[in-house]
Amino acid sequence: MKKILLGLITIFTFSTVFAHGSAHLFDDASLGDDVVSIYDLDTNLNRFQDDTFKISPNPSKNKLNIKLPKASENMTLEVFDVLGKRIHKSTISQLSASVDVSNWKTGVYLVKVSNENESQTKRFIKQ
Repeated sequence: MKKILLGLITIFTFSTVFAHGSAHLFDDASLGDDVVSIYDLDTNLNRFQDDTFKISPNPSKNKLNIKLPKASENMTLEVFDVLGKRIHKSTISQLSASVDVSNWKTGVYLVKVSNENESQTKRFIKQ
C-alpha cells in the first residue's frame, strides 16, 4: 500500500499517482504507521513535456523528422526495431534532423536521442 502526502491531504493508492508539483511517496511495509522508505518525486509534468524531443510525422512512410527542445552538442540519434536491433545511428548537431525511412520495413521502431548526461526514447511507426 502506498501513502501519498500532498500538503494536508493523505492519499492511499495501489497504483501510479500523477500530480503537479512535488509529492512524497511513503512505502508502508505493514498496516501500521512504520515508514520503511521515503521517495521525493518531482512530478512537474509541464517541464518534462517541454524537455522532450518531437517526432513528426508519426506515423510516416518516407521521412522521420526529429526536433530537439534545445541546442546541445554531441547528441546521438539511434533507432531500434522491436527486437532491439539498432538500424540507424547518427549525430545531431542542430535543433532538427531528418532520416530517410522509405526503405525501412513497416512496423514500430524506438527512437532514442541521448548524450552523456541524459537519454529519451519515443515510439515511431513506419507505414
